[in-house]
Formats: sequence, structure tokens, C-alpha cells
Amino acid sequence: MARTNLHLLATRLLNALDQAAVDGQFEGKLRQVATEAGLNSVRSAEAVKLLEGLGRIEVIQRGRRGRDTIIAMQSTEEVTLEDAQSSAPAKGGRKNVRIDYNDVGRAVVDRLIQLARDDSLRAAQVDAFATLGEQQSLRLEKLEVEIEEARLRETDLRIKLSAAEKALARAEENLSRAFGFDRKAGEPVKVEDDDAQAVLEILKSGRSVDLTT
Repeated sequence: MARTNLHLLATRLLNALDQAAVDGQFEGKLRQVATEAGLNSVRSAEAVKLLEGLGRIEVIQRGRRGRDTIIAMQSTEEVTLEDAQSSAPAKGGRKNVRIDYNDVGRAVVDRLIQLARDDSLRAAQVDAFATLGEQQSLRLEKLEVEIEEARLRETDLRIKLSAAEKALARAEENLSRAFGFDRKAGEPVKVEDDDAQAVLEILKSGRSVDLTT
């Protein structure tokens, strides 16, 4: 990019900044001042760099993220062609990168805040998973207890059912013997159960039984 008139543009921008400055300090939108001085964004950046390198101005705060640019006016001396040529980097030379420590610090702080938020989110997720796992474990233990209780009840019912079936079989057998369903004609009735024997004797004698006693 041609730099033959950079000294003229730098001088125009310097004068525009000086006119807009209050008590030797400019604070506002640099792009607006540069546009009024006839500089586009590229030439404005070059002019600011040249003026700062010559000590004409000091950039205190760069206008980024909606902030105003703050520039301290050091000198309003006109920039000559020799000044611009002496400040031009040598061809093939190493590019001079100026570190803005304020921007670096803000970037570090922003990154730390983001990491803290990520850590908080991960911690919340771990806590949620732990709580859910604990609830599921308690639910599983409760289900296991309920299943074991159901098995015990089933076993108890099976025992009672077996006992009832055996009692019913004995009762049927006694009644069959009492009424002689399984004996030959003329064969005396043999009853092993005492209660059934008593009922049989009553039936044979034809006596009435007082059921209220």
C-alpha cells in the first residue's frame, strides 16, 4: 500500500484530534473523527500507529466493544515525510507487534470466568447424576424388600393351602368311611376320627342333639 501521503493524513488526523480534545485528551469515536478528516479505517489505523510511534499521541484506551477511544495529546507538531519514512518498517524485517496488556488481561479474565461457569455446570451435572443414582438405589432396595415380603407371603399361603388340602382329604376320607362308601355289605364301619365316630353313633341311635349346648 502506498505510504507517500501518510504524513499528510497523519497531520490531518492529529489536528482533528486536537480540535476535539478537552484539556489535552480526546475521548470519543475515533472512526467519526477520522472520517471527518478524510481517512478510511485502514489509513486511520496507519496514521494512529505513526502518530503514536512519533510520540505525538498516547493511546490510553482503544475503542473496542462499544467503548470510546481515549487518546492523550502529546504534541501537535506537523508530521513530515521524513518522519513517516523513518517510521516505516524495513522490507523483510520482523513485524513489530505491540501488545495491549489491557486486552490480554481482559481476555484472560473472560476465559477464567468461562472456565468457572463450565466447572459450575459440570459440578451441577455431577450432583444431579449422584442424586438420581441415589434415588434409584433407594428405589431398588425398596423393590427388593417388597419382592422378598411377597415371596414370604406366597410361601405362607402355600403352606396354609397344603394344610387345608390335607385336612379336606382327611375329612372326605372320614365321611366316606362313616357312610360306608368304601366297605363291603355287612362289614362293620370303622371310623378312626373320634368326632366322626360320635356323629355316627348319634345317627345310629336316632337320638336328637341339642346344638345350643
